[in-house]
Amino acid sequence: MNSTLEHILQKAVEHHQAGDIATAFRLYDEILAEEPDHLTALVNQSAIFMDLERPVDAAVLLGHAVDLAPDDIEALNNFGNALQKLGQTDGAIRNFKAALKLAPTNSAILGNLAQAQLRSGDYSDALDTLAKALKNAADSSALKFIDALALPVVPKDTAQMNTARERLTDHINRLTQENLALGDPLREVGMTNFAAAYHGLNDREIQEQLATAYLQACPELAFTAAHINQPQKSKRIKIGFVSVHLGSHTIGKLNRSLITGLDRNKFEVFVFCPGVDKRGQDDIIDEIAAAVDHIYFPAPLLTTTRSAIAEAALDILYYPDIGMEPLTYFLGFARLAPVQCVTWGHPVTTGLSNIDYFISSAHTEPADAVEHYTESLVQFENFTTDFVMPEISSNNKSRRDFGLNETANLYICPQSLFKFHPDFDDLLAGILSRDSAAEIILIEGQHPHWADLLRARFNQNIADASKQIKFIPRQSGADYLQLIALADVVLDTPHFCGGNTSYEAFAFGKPVVTLPGEFMRSRLTLGLYRQMGIEDAIAATSGDYINIAVKLGTDKNARAALGERIAKAHGLIFNANSAIRDHERFFLEAMALAGH
Repeated sequence: MNSTLEHILQKAVEHHQAGDIATAFRLYDEILAEEPDHLTALVNQSAIFMDLERPVDAAVLLGHAVDLAPDDIEALNNFGNALQKLGQTDGAIRNFKAALKLAPTNSAILGNLAQAQLRSGDYSDALDTLAKALKNAADSSALKFIDALALPVVPKDTAQMNTARERLTDHINRLTQENLALGDPLREVGMTNFAAAYHGLNDREIQEQLATAYLQACPELAFTAAHINQPQKSKRIKIGFVSVHLGSHTIGKLNRSLITGLDRNKFEVFVFCPGVDKRGQDDIIDEIAAAVDHIYFPAPLLTTTRSAIAEAALDILYYPDIGMEPLTYFLGFARLAPVQCVTWGHPVTTGLSNIDYFISSAHTEPADAVEHYTESLVQFENFTTDFVMPEISSNNKSRRDFGLNETANLYICPQSLFKFHPDFDDLLAGILSRDSAAEIILIEGQHPHWADLLRARFNQNIADASKQIKFIPRQSGADYLQLIALADVVLDTPHFCGGNTSYEAFAFGKPVVTLPGEFMRSRLTLGLYRQMGIEDAIAATSGDYINIAVKLGTDKNARAALGERIAKAHGLIFNANSAIRDHERFFLEAMALAGH
């Protein structure tokens, strides 16, 4: 490399290390334009792409880097990280293992491998890998957090789930008792306590202890914006919404009406979508961008996004989801507005002291609900979302198009496979034992191994019944709706039910059989039924769930009658404005309580 490129590389690295990624990016580009095979520039530029949530671009550069230098440890490790971000977990694991052959004691690579193994469902292997990593880096605070949060994504049985949860509780408690230090938890840990919510148990204490451990390790998380406690300057209330999922994702679908429908005479609306600007590529982002006063796409880095929100000097900050991914979880530790709210995009308490309110509904909460939240619980009289009626395609597909039995009583459970609590197995077996003409359809997971894990569990727990359970590939949005239109009955998962999926089933007048539990995350479908004034498919017990499902699956007239009632009640759950008005009233009351 000539001296000019060496000088440019030195400057690029300096800017990169200082956090000036825009300048670093430009300088790396300059090097690669002159020397496309420059290994350091390829690897470093890919790191910026990863920071900007552009893993496809990162993978292209890193694939080239690994071709050039198949024994380069950093390139292999970074390529693994990019593939992991793209959901290509098997490829990620291959690259991490290749890197470890060259550096078998590298704790950072071992930690990355462990996270990929957890994501793919290889829980036991992940624990072994974490043990090796901690043996080589016993003082690593980041590894201790990753190790504490390790849970099976698809438990093989209740015993494994309970043992893993006990381990989680014990390890988080240990974190609070150690002298740990983190500089940037988003970069160093990069995961949330996501899987615990699917156990059907009270997560409040775990969430509180985890937040305590993070604050002890990184006090800077409790950042306070400069405008807090200053008098409100704007005539309109400045409200901000922040999520990485506000496009064509469940979170975007659930919140688009609220964000676009607030009274602009009273509210000035800011939207923060950390990551790539998808205007012109995503219909929901385009709809939101056209309706709001301000929309921003900050780099999805903790300090960058936090600064962007702080500069807006908001009165209210609204998180549609906290806990689905790490950025907004760590943002939630900061005080960026006098009033800060979260709702049920990930329906479990955050445990964060700076989140003031959890927005929910009396339709979905049990009697003792306040005990489940660290936030002040707000219960609207109506359901909390105003959902846009899905567009129903006229290109109707048949069962044959999906490879389904044309004469079976078709029960479809469209939920993500990590929602399949071991308790659900007996419900499926009960339905199949009562309906010999039944076929239960499940949709494969984001990772191929998840379906394999579930098949193995079914073969162990309900071997005879499992022959009537069929997995089909993941579908495009339009094909998914076509699939739901073919269902005779839609099955809700216990302990953690559907929300968006129930709305979409109801759009077709499909009955959803649901078994509400003791926590709100199992009671969303219940809430929609209550909003519609329909109770027929709400089960009180496991036996009741099986009875209702089989009755609807085998009795065409009963199924059609319930479907007609659901269709007649569409106006109560689709394209209504009740939740928007409820939010507006709450926002005004919360501002008054905050002294604004």
